[in-house]
Amino acid sequence: MEWLLDSAKLEDWKRVSPTGLFSAITKNPLLLSRAQLPVSMQTYESLYQQALELGYEHLQLQVFGRDWRTVAEEILSLGEYSIVKIPATEQGFRLVTELGVPERTTLTGVYSIRMGAAAERLGVRYAAPYYARLVESNRDAEAIFAGLRVSCQKTRVLVASLRSIGQFDHLLGLGHRCFTIPGALLDDLLKDPMTELAVAQFEEAARN
Repeated sequence: MEWLLDSAKLEDWKRVSPTGLFSAITKNPLLLSRAQLPVSMQTYESLYQQALELGYEHLQLQVFGRDWRTVAEEILSLGEYSIVKIPATEQGFRLVTELGVPERTTLTGVYSIRMGAAAERLGVRYAAPYYARLVESNRDAEAIFAGLRVSCQKTRVLVASLRSIGQFDHLLGLGHRCFTIPGALLDDLLKDPMTELAVAQFEEAARN
């Protein structure tokens, strides 16, 4: 099982690093923009160094701009622990093939079973479908995710776009094993009211 933190906030990185629950960090231009960080290779390089210093196994960074090929090569050149995220488009498929490093590639923006099959065919390490966005669309999210579990045998289905901890629990129950978890869900992820109550009762008993 893998959990990746989907946050551009360094305080989130520092918070969960000591728990050992998260193996890596994932980033895209939208997250950087929301965190008021420049979408640039300079930002990516800084984030890469910070992720390694905090003990994360790798950092996933998405291509941007008009020249995906150059950005992808620069992401890969950051070091052996960088993974390049490439959208699941015809242009993206070509780029995955040209780069020739599927083990360091995530195909992102996967919204259908056939795009999961394309990821498997290309042999990339991860395929990232967006669960909440599919649920909120007119597509059958449950059928698509069931199909992805079948079509992706070697490629890991990296579930992205979670809106609630309930969605996380639901997908865990269906057998999914690889997730990106937004920083906004950390409080719900790391705490359970019943556990908190039990701990309080234990502590009260110890004082008596």
